[in-house]
Amino acid sequence: MPPFINGLLFGLVFLFSLGPAFFALIQTSIQHGFRKATFFAIGISISDIFFVVVILFGLATVLETDYFKFWVAVFGSIMLVGYSVYSWVKKPVVQEVELSNDVNYIKYLFKGFILNGLNPFIIIFWATWISTVAVNFDYKFFEQVQFFVGMLASILSLDLIKAFIANKLKHMITVKFVRRMNRVVAIVMLVFAIRILYFLFENYS
Repeated sequence: MPPFINGLLFGLVFLFSLGPAFFALIQTSIQHGFRKATFFAIGISISDIFFVVVILFGLATVLETDYFKFWVAVFGSIMLVGYSVYSWVKKPVVQEVELSNDVNYIKYLFKGFILNGLNPFIIIFWATWISTVAVNFDYKFFEQVQFFVGMLASILSLDLIKAFIANKLKHMITVKFVRRMNRVVAIVMLVFAIRILYFLFENYS
């Protein structure tokens, strides 16, 4: 099977992935529209591409240093706690008129990049996958690139489909539901922040 197709199929494994970026993506699509959710998803994908590229080009040793992991974990936990508090206290909005200003879209792209990129487990995730592919598939470097292009394309496509479905269902959403959703997202973000802090305590205390 061609590496690109193999990567596409492996990407389907993440159809039901439920990390903090997933909940934030659904929240963005429902409350701010599919276009902004699209930029949010692209931001997530760019951060994934960044880690795949630097690991494939031999910079994994830098990403895996204790110093790097420590500060990524610190900033990641602070960001998740901040997002948690914001989601808990924000005023619920059922429908929001989307603005055509490009700056707003770039803001959501940046939010997706930061939310995903400052999760230290993403680094571990991609380093593990790249190691797994290297061990289990007899791919040369260019074939590995094709595999991960397919995998990343599959994951981005799934994120866009999830955002599209969430946006199409928003007419069924009430203010009460949005308030509850915001608080569920807040709790999820807080749980992941605690998980990161536990990671810091276990590895750097």
